[in-house]
Amino acid sequence: MPVLTGIPHDPEDGDSPMHQPNDAQPQKVDRRVQRTRQQLHRALMELILEKRYDKITVQDIIDRADVGRSTFYAHFLDKNDLFEQGLQLLGQDMHDHAADAHDEDHVVHSLSFFRHGQENRDMYRAMFDGGGGDFLLELGRRHIVADIEEHLAQQGSSDRGGIGGTPPNVVAQFMAGAMMSVLTWWLREDRPVPPEEINEMYQKLAMSGLQSLR
Repeated sequence: MPVLTGIPHDPEDGDSPMHQPNDAQPQKVDRRVQRTRQQLHRALMELILEKRYDKITVQDIIDRADVGRSTFYAHFLDKNDLFEQGLQLLGQDMHDHAADAHDEDHVVHSLSFFRHGQENRDMYRAMFDGGGGDFLLELGRRHIVADIEEHLAQQGSSDRGGIGGTPPNVVAQFMAGAMMSVLTWWLREDRPVPPEEINEMYQKLAMSGLQSLR
């Protein structure tokens, strides 16, 4: 699955050392490296629940994780990079388990997203209320766009004609935007219906829109 890239650099880390993009790093990591990354991810998640995301600094994160600043920068560019990589791993996990959720036949694996929102509602609400909502929504939108484009390519709909003359990238942007709007509303309203029910509503709307293009 395509990964999310291009997150703006955190202003507080303007003097951070140069760091190779993650896709240039070796694919295999030893247990010590994996443990350090997990410590840093966990520290950030804990801090998100305690204070505004836009007020969290790298110093806060390394103090909580009990690692040095040089260790942090050996793995991540800044706090946004740390957060983004955590979501990349999560996104891959949701994609891998879409079949178990009976979500594999849909253009968007939306049930996995709604279930993740249900399980991590405190983190989502903290991001929305703590200055990290736009960042979170942009990451989510780009991941969903990549997911849809991959699905359309597998169905042979990624040629120039797209779906009913509508280019596949336009279809992906439209469906991803709708998905994030519904997910945001559902979380802000404190999940008025179960994830399976809101997913069914979204899928009916999304699939009817696709059918009208064919």
